Amino acid sequence: AFAQQSTFTPKAEHAILMDADTGAILFQHAADEMTPPASMSKLMTLAVVFKALRDGVLKLTDEITMSENAWRTGGAPSQTSAMFVPINEKVTVDELLQGIIVQSGNDACIAIAEALAGSEAGFAQIMTNEARRIGLTKSTFRNSTGLPNPDHMMTVHELAMLARYLIDEFPDQFPRFSQKEFKYRKHRFFNRNPLLFLDIGADGMKTGYIKEAGYGVVGTAVQDGKRLIVVVNGLKTGNERRDEARRLLEWGFRSFSPFKLYNANEVVGSA
Repeated sequence: AFAQQSTFTPKAEHAILMDADTGAILFQHAADEMTPPASMSKLMTLAVVFKALRDGVLKLTDEITMSENAWRTGGAPSQTSAMFVPINEKVTVDELLQGIIVQSGNDACIAIAEALAGSEAGFAQIMTNEARRIGLTKSTFRNSTGLPNPDHMMTVHELAMLARYLIDEFPDQFPRFSQKEFKYRKHRFFNRNPLLFLDIGADGMKTGYIKEAGYGVVGTAVQDGKRLIVVVNGLKTGNERRDEARRLLEWGFRSFSPFKLYNANEVVGSA
């Protein structure tokens, strides 16, 4: 099956396709080079938050106050993707999670980071420690948002590993990634993940864009009971990102669906 790699030519600067069940890599292109992950690194922020929820450190009903720093750095004044929580407003962890996943709210990320670690820098250190614990050896984090920082870097391979970890480890939280819209105050946000709106079985996970990195997405989809994870980064437009991720997923389902996984006692290729 792996000989088929040559039949897919990526437009993305970085790309990977992974079988979610086994972790097998079906395709990769510059997948182990460090690249700015932009908002795709919010998956690491969510991994820390989901663990805090599971450990009882945080509850979905807990209320967090939007600090001036979170509001200024990631809210309305920042001109970046925001949930638009007013300064000093209280908001529940459950709402903040929707703000992060559906709208990619930077204000929501910073508010949770400050609540859990006291400061965003402290939270970024927890992100890096947690990344090492789950086997991401290269990724380094400097903030909770993915906003530009020369030392905030990941590989698309480690983003795929992180997606697989979230799917396996937090099945109770995973359905959040397929939420298509979120209403908060007078705002109505639509999920930025374009794959959710295509008829390809997609049910997650996270887009990213900063000027330094171009457009990227971590996506996952299921067809005929088989789940694949795709990560692409370095595309020139949002449409190119959507089309490249879709093309890679469809290539994967088409190329690898007929292959039977053999049991240990079976001889492969015997007539």
